[in-house]
Amino acid sequence: MNRLLVFVFLFLIGCEDTREPDCGECGLEIYAFNLQQLSEGHYSLEYDEDLAQTYTMLGATTECGVSEHLRWDTDYQYLIETDWVSLVNSASMTDEDGVGRVMFAAWEEFIGYTVTVGCGYTDICGVFHSDSLKITIVNEE
Repeated sequence: MNRLLVFVFLFLIGCEDTREPDCGECGLEIYAFNLQQLSEGHYSLEYDEDLAQTYTMLGATTECGVSEHLRWDTDYQYLIETDWVSLVNSASMTDEDGVGRVMFAAWEEFIGYTVTVGCGYTDICGVFHSDSLKITIVNEE
């Protein structure tokens, strides 16, 4: 019985991965697709009056090479009945290349506002990464 326990113990130790994770390349950059860039990290979203909301896609790059769980939020929220909702989905995942996407939507009440969108995650080494951008909602057409 003791030999069996020794064998199991040696097997478990021998199969343990003792390599340190490589977090040197991890970071975070978020950006907007198909929006006019006003300046570095500041975009303009033209509101479409034919829709209840105007949507656009935002992207994030982590450069970690592994899938990461991203958290998103905005500095403004919209009241739907009794619930306050963010203008961006609260979470997304990156793919194996470190690229993630999320939807941003603005209601008519936000025309003229500049909304800050933040994104962050904690890498496998326990380091927190964050980035933000601004979107100004306009109605110029």
